[in-house]
Amino acid sequence: MSVAFVTTINKNLYDQYGKRFIYEFAEFASEKIKLFIIFEGEYPEEILNINKNIIVIPFLSADHQHFMKYYGKLYEANGVRIKTFVEDGQQKIKINNDYRFNAIKFSYKPFSIHLVLNYLPENLDYLIWTDADLRCKKKFDIDSLKNFLPSDQFLMSYLGRKKPWYSECGFLIFNMAHKDFQNYINRVIDIYKTGEIFSLEQWHDSWIWDHVRNEFEENHNTGFKNISGRGYELEHPFVNCGLEEFFDHLKGPSRKQTGQSSPDDFK
Repeated sequence: MSVAFVTTINKNLYDQYGKRFIYEFAEFASEKIKLFIIFEGEYPEEILNINKNIIVIPFLSADHQHFMKYYGKLYEANGVRIKTFVEDGQQKIKINNDYRFNAIKFSYKPFSIHLVLNYLPENLDYLIWTDADLRCKKKFDIDSLKNFLPSDQFLMSYLGRKKPWYSECGFLIFNMAHKDFQNYINRVIDIYKTGEIFSLEQWHDSWIWDHVRNEFEENHNTGFKNISGRGYELEHPFVNCGLEEFFDHLKGPSRKQTGQSSPDDFK
């Protein structure tokens, strides 16, 4: 059984938390587990010498370039929201940024997963997406991850959350041998390339992964494995499903600032 991780970062995120993640991965991951880093823009030379299992791939995606050509400069696609309201009898305008509609910022993840497929070993069994704000806490190997891996009937393992929340998609495990895997990834990419994303209720990647997962469950009877466990009803399921033994996910600004999940996150 073989497993590889993939993530994407740019120089700014590398300096903020990506470098720490990469060094911790090199320290704690089994030598049988590789990490593919899809790097946006110029990458620091030091990253090439950290560990032989750390593989850097430039983010050169023709599909993403197509998406950016048509939508990259649109304020709305970058999360800018304009609201009109009346105050003291006068109509006013309020401009704010809403991450739920920042299609551009959150487009790099799906296109990175699509891109890395060209570089993976042919016999790879499982591909794990992780956000680069992951902390590695102790030694882990493939056996450490076995309870979270999707079995043959499942295409993907994911951290589902009770509505109205969408899934927490900072950690996804794909079953590379599943018959619907390539079609699933292609469908996600197609939603971006065609602009269909802008017809959906929200435009961030977690919403898209859920949208396509629901399509495949309903139309193709495809199986998916929800690994949230007791974390299903919580805002931060990652640290309440068993993954917290080996990892921490610093989702959101406050956790990134402190470098760890809050004690209140653990239920």
